[in-house]
This record gives sequence, C-alpha cells and structure tokens, in this order.
Amino acid sequence: MNTHVPARAARFLGLDRNPLRRPADRVESAILITLLLLFCLIMPLGTYLATRSAYVTAQRENAGKHQVTATVYEQPTSIGGARLGSATDLRAGARWHTPDGAIHQAKVPVATTATPGTRVRVWVNADDQPSLEPASTVEILMATAIVALASLSGIAAVLAMLVGFLRWVMRRRNQRRWEEAWANVEPRWARRD
Repeated sequence: MNTHVPARAARFLGLDRNPLRRPADRVESAILITLLLLFCLIMPLGTYLATRSAYVTAQRENAGKHQVTATVYEQPTSIGGARLGSATDLRAGARWHTPDGAIHQAKVPVATTATPGTRVRVWVNADDQPSLEPASTVEILMATAIVALASLSGIAAVLAMLVGFLRWVMRRRNQRRWEEAWANVEPRWARRD
C-alpha cells in the first residue's frame, strides 16, 4: 500500500496540521470537506431517486401491454429508407377485435411472407393501439443501472466543478494577498526606502 496517499489526501483536505496554513486556507478546507460530506449524503439519495424513477417509468410503460391476433388485410410495404426484406421493416394494415367487440386497425410490422388474410400477433397498449414489445426485466434493470450511473456521474461532475471553482477563487484571492504583502515587505527586505 502506498503510504503517501493518506498524506496527500490530508494535505488536499487541509488536515495535515501545516503551521503555514492561513485562515483562508482553513476556510477553503472547511468548504471542501463540507462539499465532500454533502456529496456522500446526496449520492445515495440521488442515485436511489433516479433509479426508482426509471424503474417506475418502465413499469408504467409496460402496464397494460398485451398481444392480440390481427388479420392482415393488405400487402406489406417497406418502410422508406429501411433495408428490404427485414421483418421489422415491412408493415401492413391489420385488423383485430378487442374483448368488448370493438374493431381496431393499424399498420403493424409483419414478416416478409405475410399476405392478406395472414394472422399475426401484435403488441398493443392499454388503449389497444399498436405498441412496442414490453421491456424485459433484464432491459428494465439495465436501463435502471444506466440511469443510476448517469446520476452518480452527474452528481460527481457537479461536485468536481464546485471544488474546482472554489480552488480557483481561493487561489486568485491568495495571489492578490501575496502580492499586497510582497509590495509592503519587498522594499524593506531589499533595503530600499
């Protein structure tokens, strides 16, 4: 284990008991430690909220989706710009009945072998409109993990920007104070009056 890492971390946080630290350095250290503690508190909460939101959204989008059997009533046509011959690139008009007896029709994806009269399975939403296939549990978990990582990265980026800005402001302030002090001391030090 590298023993220099704790010493560097202590110096970065201003906890190294350096006797040359000025009050401004101690203020900078206090703000930096506060930001790090705030990050440690916000990170789990922010990640949880983002993850929960993504999961609930995915569950809501999947709610009510079901498959119906539809009958194709026209020849399939290719979607403009798509590769010819792919099953997902061909669409045809199809009709289906809902349990309440209503008839719905829409353009749905069909296989290349579909002809008028072919029966196809179609995913529909709670309003009986064509829909994408519901996301699987693995897809929902992957999307949730991506949202969690993105929120964690966002929180870390904001913290890094705040720390960088704090350091920049403090360095400028310290530079001005050093220049003022040097302007007062340098003539006496150089024995010029």
